[in-house]
Amino acid sequence: AEATARRAILPVAFAFFACMLTGCQLDSSKHSVANWVAEASYLDTFSVAMPGNSTPGKLNSCAGDSNIPEPLRCSGHGRCRDWFSPLPDADAAGQLGGLRFCECDLNWAGPECEMAQKSQFTAFLLSICGGFAGADQFYLGSWSMAVLKLCSLGGFGFWWIFDVVRTGSTPVHAADGIRVAADLPHWAFVLLVVSFSCVLGFAISIWSIHRQRLQKARELLLLQFEAHSGAKGYSTMASAEPAADSSAFAKVRHTAGGPP
Repeated sequence: AEATARRAILPVAFAFFACMLTGCQLDSSKHSVANWVAEASYLDTFSVAMPGNSTPGKLNSCAGDSNIPEPLRCSGHGRCRDWFSPLPDADAAGQLGGLRFCECDLNWAGPECEMAQKSQFTAFLLSICGGFAGADQFYLGSWSMAVLKLCSLGGFGFWWIFDVVRTGSTPVHAADGIRVAADLPHWAFVLLVVSFSCVLGFAISIWSIHRQRLQKARELLLLQFEAHSGAKGYSTMASAEPAADSSAFAKVRHTAGGPP
């Protein structure tokens, strides 16, 4: 009977775990509106139209059939550029030449250059000068990370150094999901990092040398104090020895019956 019970435990356990699987749940998650319907329409978000015009907007202000004036295209923060290079075949050029998109100016991004970007150079300088206090994260809009970095003093220095390299080596994402503007040349990043490393290393060397000097001065004071204490103790012992000898001699004379 015991062997039979043991054999029955295994199928029961398998059945229990099988019922716990997500596919076997009776109350599976449902939603009344599809996710693609719940999300904001791309056409409503990025479409452009003439000011004061009630007609539906277009997704690309640089399209060939667009009636938007040139100064108003790309939200006024860019210019239209051909997607394809000029082709020698006239027919192919006619088919593909009308495909144009916005090329945004510096500090602007998005399909129509309507999104303002933060500066990589500013984020990098804030990371160097105030990264231990989370200044760069505050600038990028990451408030929780900034407070955590501030409370840990830049992750005890490691987070600070990491963000200095991260924000300077490549355009990072801000809290709104948009990358910062690539306004920091790579040579400037390398020069600033090398200079920062030299200054930091020099400061650490000065601190280490000053600390060693204080330690040596402390040790010298201890040695001088011990030498002074030893010399004083030796002189005290030397002055006490004749008094002890005369007292012992007087005691011997008194025992022998002589005059004290």
